[in-house]
Amino acid sequence: MINENQIEVIPPSALESITRGEVDTQIATAHKYPRSMATFKRRATEMATLDEETAASCIYSRPVGGGKFAEGLSVRTAEIVGACYGNLRVGAMIVEQTERYVTARGFAHDLESNFASSCEVIESTVKKDGKPYDERMRVVIAKAALAKARRDATFQVVPKALCKPIESAARAVALGDASTLASRRDAVMGWIGKLGIEPQRVFAALSIIGPDEIGMEQLATLTGLKTAIKDGEVSVDEAFPRLALPPKFSENKVAADIFGTAKTPEQPKQAELPKEPEPELAPKDETW
Repeated sequence: MINENQIEVIPPSALESITRGEVDTQIATAHKYPRSMATFKRRATEMATLDEETAASCIYSRPVGGGKFAEGLSVRTAEIVGACYGNLRVGAMIVEQTERYVTARGFAHDLESNFASSCEVIESTVKKDGKPYDERMRVVIAKAALAKARRDATFQVVPKALCKPIESAARAVALGDASTLASRRDAVMGWIGKLGIEPQRVFAALSIIGPDEIGMEQLATLTGLKTAIKDGEVSVDEAFPRLALPPKFSENKVAADIFGTAKTPEQPKQAELPKEPEPELAPKDETW
């Protein structure tokens, strides 16, 4: 029986004691074996430029509206930095999940400087029409939220300035130079074909007319969008919005102007159609 003048002291649980002991041991080890920045940069650069596929996964971009794209450090880059930085604890957990959203919390702890940071990522789990995704899709979204939370927490502890040389080296390997531009264009067009969308949607998002206008800048944007789509950062429709049909044109005529074929086998006679200007959203390209 505890009277009102006494304070009850609750001893720490066994799990808490074990976790605290692990952290104290890791801090002591970190002080005994401090990191080498030169070793970190060398190992991270070697890992990021291991091959073209790995290098491409380090490039990240997402649409921000108005035909503009924001670039940043991808989830794969955060994994490489976390593995090579040394004396760093990184993790993430789901703190709340409903049918409409999921919240993930990431944390990172620099054991040498004893600096720690955490951040939360909230992802919607409903469709555009407001209906919730099925359970399997919500699990996929939750995993993506965990990865984003770990990434954001990592780059709150590891200065992004230290990661810029790693990103630049990965970009050089992933994009190549002018001599490899033609082959990389072919690879990009092959990837667009696998998406199952009209190439004109991609060209419109990049503000270009056709594949011949894909340069190093557009190649970097497409590579970043590919990484973002693969990591679940953006959807295909968000990266490459659907083209809106001009109200003064029939759907049949627009399809014929873009692809050279009409949707219906019977074409109206030219004399019966009013003369109209070409649609701006889908410029005519003779090569497609």
